Amino acid sequence: MRTLWPVLERELRVAARRPQTWRLRWITATGAMAVLLTLVWFFGRSGVKTASGQVGSVVFHTIAGLVAVWALFLGCQRTADSLGKERREGTLGLLFLTDLNGWSVAGGKLFAAALDTVFQLVAVVPVLVVPVLLGGVGLGQLLMLLLALGNGLLLSLVSGLLASLISRDPRQAAGLGVAWILGLIFIPWGLFAYLTNRDVPWTPYEASWVLLASPSVPFIAASVSVPVVPFGNWREAGLVAMGLQMVLSGAMFWITAHWVRFVWQEGGGPGWRLRFQQFALWLRFGGARRRTAWRARCLQQGAWDWLSLRDVWKPWMPWILIAAFVFIEGASILGGGIRTALGPPSGVVAMLFHALFVVWVAGESAITLSEQRLAGAFELLMTTGLSGPEILAGQGRVLRRLLALPLVVLGLFDLWVLLYLPWGGETWNNVALGWWLHLTGMLLAPCYWWAMRWASTRAVLEGHPINLAVGMALNSVYLLPAVASYGIFGGAATLLGLANRLTWAESLILAFLPPLILIPAWCLWWGNRQQRWVTGEFRSALTSRNASSSASA
Repeated sequence: MRTLWPVLERELRVAARRPQTWRLRWITATGAMAVLLTLVWFFGRSGVKTASGQVGSVVFHTIAGLVAVWALFLGCQRTADSLGKERREGTLGLLFLTDLNGWSVAGGKLFAAALDTVFQLVAVVPVLVVPVLLGGVGLGQLLMLLLALGNGLLLSLVSGLLASLISRDPRQAAGLGVAWILGLIFIPWGLFAYLTNRDVPWTPYEASWVLLASPSVPFIAASVSVPVVPFGNWREAGLVAMGLQMVLSGAMFWITAHWVRFVWQEGGGPGWRLRFQQFALWLRFGGARRRTAWRARCLQQGAWDWLSLRDVWKPWMPWILIAAFVFIEGASILGGGIRTALGPPSGVVAMLFHALFVVWVAGESAITLSEQRLAGAFELLMTTGLSGPEILAGQGRVLRRLLALPLVVLGLFDLWVLLYLPWGGETWNNVALGWWLHLTGMLLAPCYWWAMRWASTRAVLEGHPINLAVGMALNSVYLLPAVASYGIFGGAATLLGLANRLTWAESLILAFLPPLILIPAWCLWWGNRQQRWVTGEFRSALTSRNASSSASA
């Protein structure tokens, strides 16, 4: 373990010099403060109160849910390529020529990936204290939430690290990590539902022990302040669950530190890792007959279509996302009635799925270019008859083929809600927030599509890895303009609304209308600037290729 401390010291020094470390802190803090102000404004101005009449409790529970999702799923994305990158570049074995051991390598990678995330978590803590000052939330609940955040983040980070040991493909490793976290969350609850609803059912208290494996229990324990079933005391259950999950995190880290010494050694008999990789490749690309038929179909459209659409599951994933959206909206309508469900809850869900499609556009724009560049095949492609404009045309064709129709379906739902809500019999104050959220999602989606494609493509062509390229595109196109515009005008609407100078509907107009003008203008200007750079980069590469060919002749 003595070799671990120099690695940790080096990572701290590197993080201190990296501008992204400081940039993420203030971006996260600003975003959290914007969410806090929006929630206080909404629940304070719309008349929505908790049973005890305390807004602080509702705000705390809402923020707790958001940061819970952030902690459980961001960590595995950060560590999903920690060891896989070393394996792809063939440098993992070189680390063991030094004094480093498995614990030092695994711990250094974990610590390096966790730094930015921990700094973001620290930046959110002051915002979490505000609901305690508003009332309705105890200090014990806040401490329980902080412990749950640390536990969930550690579990997520270690899950991604172990997934990067199993698979060297960053997307596959990230998918394995997310699938593992989802399984830990939902499988215990499914088993609990089975045990309490079978022919000879257990009581909820008897079956509650199966829930201790779920990372959701500590977060629920932080939100629940009264004893309810299935646990007689949620606070004790949350502490026990965190203890079990820390043991699980420690076991996964031990496995990673032990196996990382041998995973770089290729060859030998077909062990279980090789069989698993072969099975994963079969799931991803299909068998030989399926690949032959699919290749013929894609090549009729263009070579770039085959390079981008080789995965069996890829054309179906956007529709699975749409099916999930329909299921959530349908369950909300059946549970609360159409007039209630199509208000603010429906708008929040629609905005969330619009954001997922925005990330998808950025990832799909970058992933094929990044794969070809990492494999050293990008230069080979440019030496063939495949020109730069043809590559960009193929990229746009793949994006339209994958995501255009699902995005139209999502937009049609937004349009239906926009037309239904004003004539649904509800007062405008009850439906105004949901109406503006649906309008925002529908109008901004095409602008985000345009700008995200070119910003992500430029980041990859500049040599950035895919995760960083997607993050840079999200920051420049999605996060920073939204935080700036909604922060300024939403803050102004909040202050004027709390001073009773604007009505609820007027505050919403002030908060949402200017961003609807400024964000599309920014996306179009920024996207056009990135497009010119990208087309110029391809053109210069093509010119260099033609010049080399002429010199050879």
